[in-house]
Amino acid sequence: MFMFITRKIIKFQLPGLLKKAQAKHKTVNYDKAQKVGILVTFHDHEKQHAIDEFIDHLVADKKEVQVLCYDKRRARNKIFGYLQFTDKNITLMGKFKDEHVIDFINNDFDYLFHLDLESNEVLDKILALSHAKCRIGNDMEEHRAFYELMIKSDTLTQLCNLMQYYVKIVNVKEEQV
Repeated sequence: MFMFITRKIIKFQLPGLLKKAQAKHKTVNYDKAQKVGILVTFHDHEKQHAIDEFIDHLVADKKEVQVLCYDKRRARNKIFGYLQFTDKNITLMGKFKDEHVIDFINNDFDYLFHLDLESNEVLDKILALSHAKCRIGNDMEEHRAFYELMIKSDTLTQLCNLMQYYVKIVNVKEEQV
């Protein structure tokens, strides 16, 4: 019941947060990007395998990678190895309690990859508040305001592959950066 109310409050807050966030995002060329964030909902080990491969490619390209994982109920798998948060780390009014979540939001990532095929209000709020220069996610009609670059995919592996492909061909002229 508690989280149901919190999700309704966050959903109410999102349009205002998106309106404030529109002017601060600017895409940079991938070869100049240094810091990359990954936002993901925890589901299973199969998903972890796809995420680990995605991270390996980013690290091979000499990117500093930080991962934030949302597990709705509890941080049930310490092996997962990424920064995690749960519903217990969110106040009734939808504020994040943990410093690592707030630090992730305030980090000025060059790219923030959202590696979920579907989203929810909690991750939408992080995307809306994020200080990342370019937010990238799966193309969903209702989530277009949350991303600067969207990729259409039906599987996580395909989404990761397409994200890697398209960020490498992004070419922003210096005067636009």
